[in-house]
Amino acid sequence: MNGPHHTSDLDDVLDTLAELGDDDIDRIITGFRNLARRARTGHLDLNTTQVLLAAVAASPDSADLVGACAFTVAEITEHNPALTALTDEARKEAIRAGQEAAFRLTDHYLREPASNANAALDVPHPPTVQPPAISPEQRQHLHDRLDATNRWSRNRPT
Repeated sequence: MNGPHHTSDLDDVLDTLAELGDDDIDRIITGFRNLARRARTGHLDLNTTQVLLAAVAASPDSADLVGACAFTVAEITEHNPALTALTDEARKEAIRAGQEAAFRLTDHYLREPASNANAALDVPHPPTVQPPAISPEQRQHLHDRLDATNRWSRNRPT
């Protein structure tokens, strides 16, 4: 990266997650770092920015990364054989808490700010206006007028 390195809240969170030393989490961290780098270095156009916002946290049906996190929490707590080592009460509480986390993380209100940011980027683009075509006669008339004006100009070279 060119210039000084900017440390953000994202960098702090990703650095903390990297301390876990889990290969799968490390791949996710790499993806987030790459997205942030592309944004910081100007490698995202408006369209790509909107697509990425929707993919990260602005999908109304939770088909985004926040939704993936929600459903991963549910998978880890509901379908994990490691939980069989727990008492029935502890396992049920873990499953219930995982389901509640998934429910809360898929709440559409959670996505509203990212969705609003996405909508703010959706500005209408002015239509491309082509100059009207002129006929050869109109072109000659304009040329003659310009030529006549230039003959009377005091600013022309001699």
